[in-house]
Amino acid sequence: MIRLLFAIWLGKLIHFSTRLLKQGGGSAAPGYYALKIDPKLVAKLAPKIPQNIIITGTNGKTTTARLLNHLLTSQNLTIIRNTTGSNLERGVASTLISNSSLFGQIKAKIGIWEADEAAFNKLVSQIKPQKIIFLNALRDQLDRYGEVDSVVKNWQASLAKVTWKPQLFVNGNDGNLIPLLKLKNVTSQLFEVVGHNLKYEKANPSSKSTKFQAAVTKNLGLKGNQIKVTYPGGTVDLILPLPGIYQLYDFLAAFVIYHDLKLPVASINKALTSFSPAFGRVEQINLGSTPSFICLIKNPTGGTAVFEMIEPEVKKGDHLLLALNDNFADGTDVSWIWDAEFESLGLNKFDKIIVSGQRAEDLAVRLKYAEVPAQKILVINDLEKALNLSRKTARRLFILPTYTALLNLQKMLVKNSLKPKDWAEI
Repeated sequence: MIRLLFAIWLGKLIHFSTRLLKQGGGSAAPGYYALKIDPKLVAKLAPKIPQNIIITGTNGKTTTARLLNHLLTSQNLTIIRNTTGSNLERGVASTLISNSSLFGQIKAKIGIWEADEAAFNKLVSQIKPQKIIFLNALRDQLDRYGEVDSVVKNWQASLAKVTWKPQLFVNGNDGNLIPLLKLKNVTSQLFEVVGHNLKYEKANPSSKSTKFQAAVTKNLGLKGNQIKVTYPGGTVDLILPLPGIYQLYDFLAAFVIYHDLKLPVASINKALTSFSPAFGRVEQINLGSTPSFICLIKNPTGGTAVFEMIEPEVKKGDHLLLALNDNFADGTDVSWIWDAEFESLGLNKFDKIIVSGQRAEDLAVRLKYAEVPAQKILVINDLEKALNLSRKTARRLFILPTYTALLNLQKMLVKNSLKPKDWAEI
């Protein structure tokens, strides 16, 4: 007990210091150092929360967690979650520390935890969640995770060891996840989007009935989609203020949990009217006089989905800023850009394309093979210079960065008073 309390106190001190000095949001450092004092901190604190939910997968974790949090708080439930996207053990530890009392008491009724694909295997035994969402298992960072089959096999092995009986909520469109349904010590429920599949989703051979389905009834462009959701007991028409098909998967995953908690479906539309996306997840922002859309891209599936969403919306005078980094959090192997279908972005519709970041030249070569004229491409490795030039010349700007480029972009926007001083959700 003394070790746990000392770890909590140290974590709180670090959290306070980082906020006071405006050195980020304190999303990882408190947990990192606290875990050195008490490596079992997460296992000791998380089970004090009556209901824990883990969300994992290669795409959509942050948006799903944000949607679920928004729906649950609209019903006056007290929630804690790792809001800044720090989805490793240290991020979970930091969140638990900041939401606990000095003596380790936690008042929240529900914990929502994003878990990195690899971190899930350790966190699941520590948090002991009652509910687990598996969004997808698609190619992400080969240098960190290996092939998709390896990721799923590790999930299976981790779940096979659980001593309780968690509920699994599984994306039925992605056949890569079907092996999870064969586990005997869990219960499982599929959800699926009708009429669409993400690129690289493996065909689903399962005949298991799917009780939760969603379909687009009207595409509202960059404003979102009108959708119909079918669930046990009825259907509901909703307006989802998030564009793109891939965000429909994220919403449906959140809907399934909301319904499973026996909360009123009739209240969802009202709750969605006040929902806003996390930073960089198809977020609209005004950069001075330039309206801009910021869309994170980090792997072939997510990138292609963003490209297909943007292409019908591009108008004359629009500019594109692409930023590719190869830091550890991005994946040091950037070969994924050759699998992402840049051709579906309608590149020649843009007046100007600026490529930036540590691997800007790689992007320029990729665009050349997508048959973009060389005179249309401008290489500016320095992201801040690229952003400033784009702001001055574009009628409307689409910014597509990888993860650490998005972090750098956040700092630049804060420095130029275009975003709040405290860190937003990444």
